[in-house]
Amino acid sequence: MTTRSRDLQPNRADVGVALRELNRFCEKLSVPDAVKDEAARICMRGLERGLEKGRSLAQISASSLYAACREKGVPAPLDDVAAASEVDRKAVARCYRLLVRELDMEIPIVDPAGYFATLASRAGVTAEVQARSLEILQRVEEVGGTAGTDPLGLAASVLYLAAALEGQKLTQEGAAEAAGVTEVTIRNQLKRLRKIL
Repeated sequence: MTTRSRDLQPNRADVGVALRELNRFCEKLSVPDAVKDEAARICMRGLERGLEKGRSLAQISASSLYAACREKGVPAPLDDVAAASEVDRKAVARCYRLLVRELDMEIPIVDPAGYFATLASRAGVTAEVQARSLEILQRVEEVGGTAGTDPLGLAASVLYLAAALEGQKLTQEGAAEAAGVTEVTIRNQLKRLRKIL
């Protein structure tokens, strides 16, 4: 029998712990109530399927929160969710993929362009940089260069590149900090962008 086909009555103590953890993570990240409610629903479904076997309840809660943010289109980088939950980033990512697969979730693809206004504001760059970012992103999309990339990391890297082209000072560290991603993510994305462009 596969995990997918068995719905269990979850242990009440586990449910209580998982939901308390989830509430704590949501408070740290200040997510909207709609995201919090969706995360609780995903978490409960995961527990009903017995997906906590071999995983911590914190992993289930954190990955449920990340999935809910993705479903609702709320920007919450995986790094932020991992930091708020104090769960290893790779463990959250693995558990997230498990939840998506086992619960037959359809997660919408996030458009990196949706992040530009927030990132530009955080990084303190001008509207010209934001406009140039959109132009660059459009060229990247035309050649299929956005497939399989982290949208937030891509948006931050495009913003960094646009700032450089516009002669505005924005460091890789500044772009990474604005997006809540690592400088390594920015550097890796820039290598891809330079090949594409």
